[in-house]
Amino acid sequence: MQTKLKIPRLLVEAALADLYRPHPVAAERVGFFSTKVTRAKSIVIVHCIAYHPVSDADYIRDNSVGARIGSGAITEAMARCAADVGQLHVHAHGGRGTPVPSITDSSETPSVARSLWNVNRKHACGWGILSDDGGWASVLISPERDDAVEGQVALIGYPITVARARRIAVQAPLWWRKLFRRKCAIGNRYDRQSFLGPDSDKIFANLRVGIVGLGGGGSHIAQQLAHLGVCHFVLCDPDTISESNLNRTVAATESDVDHHTCKTTIAKRQIRGLHPDADIVVIGKWQSRSEPLLHCDVVLGCVDTFAGRRDLESFCRRHLIPYVDVGMDVLKESGRGHEIIGQVILSMPGRPCMHCMGFLTEELLAEEARRYGAAGGRPQVVFANGVICSAGVGVVVDLVTSWSGNRRQSVYLNFRGSDLSLRDDPRLRHLADTCEHYPLIQAGDPTWTPL
Repeated sequence: MQTKLKIPRLLVEAALADLYRPHPVAAERVGFFSTKVTRAKSIVIVHCIAYHPVSDADYIRDNSVGARIGSGAITEAMARCAADVGQLHVHAHGGRGTPVPSITDSSETPSVARSLWNVNRKHACGWGILSDDGGWASVLISPERDDAVEGQVALIGYPITVARARRIAVQAPLWWRKLFRRKCAIGNRYDRQSFLGPDSDKIFANLRVGIVGLGGGGSHIAQQLAHLGVCHFVLCDPDTISESNLNRTVAATESDVDHHTCKTTIAKRQIRGLHPDADIVVIGKWQSRSEPLLHCDVVLGCVDTFAGRRDLESFCRRHLIPYVDVGMDVLKESGRGHEIIGQVILSMPGRPCMHCMGFLTEELLAEEARRYGAAGGRPQVVFANGVICSAGVGVVVDLVTSWSGNRRQSVYLNFRGSDLSLRDDPRLRHLADTCEHYPLIQAGDPTWTPL
């Protein structure tokens, strides 16, 4: 079973700002993250949802260790455990990359984590170390077992950190991979995109992407990500290809229509043409089998309805997964013919959501519910989908490589087909930094409190 610990970057920034402050008694500072947990058969995700500094008065002078805190700070952390969250004791080592625990860390801190865990074993407790751009953690997660596990630490923000990928699908047989492996290679396939960063090819190779909707939008996205070097996919779409899909679905053929080929099969075929041993999980309706999406570093949605977007964003927010929404429509403008419109939105956990941005409203959702059944079948055209989906892929590339240095925590781009323009929505300038619709405390599995 995979164990992953997710920390929103806004909490990492708050923690480092506190931990790097000098203290008159201690050589370093410590703090606590409150945690919630998502448990599934193949993965346990520990979500950090709040940061709690230790007050200056709770430090004890002890020259044998970097920091020693008194019973008051431990009691406060225990009280938070009793209030139905876990606790992660954390300090900072500085530098870059994955920090390594010192001998003192390994001998002193586990006992603190275990004392907190014994207060409430429903949640995860542990201890961790932050660097300037990464982290390390040891967590106690199983109510039945007393052993701690090291969890992969992912920082969720700009940029997100991509941990080394682990397969969640059966690898293609060796004979099949040997048959399709290229006999020789001239140069590196990704040399011409090395400006994205010296490790960009490794990042793409380890990135796991979920794509919900493999029609006119998702087919473009799957194609482009595979060309970039992404090898780990979760593909979600219950539909088969039809004649009316051929005008916009990349890689679909008339033969696919004749054979009622699934849209996920077409996308899988195209990915495997570039990466014969690609790790691809295929599901129909994501709501009926959502666990594979929990493994994803980012999810892209190409769905037709506002309600579908709301549900997918809500799922991603609960499990601290960055969500990129891509869509288009055609409007009839009075006296001016038709206009193609579209959007690319990055919904980052802890940052403004699609409700905050004004894209989703209760009025729109209510109107769509009233017209239930009439929301699908919206007009689409391949060139507009190509522009919008390329922008969506560009958002993902910048999110994982930070090649542009723009540090955009939120993205809301509007597309107009008549002048082929992509522009920032003006509402972005007026958004708050945080989200009131999906507070971080709602992350993880639902918990029930007796009344």
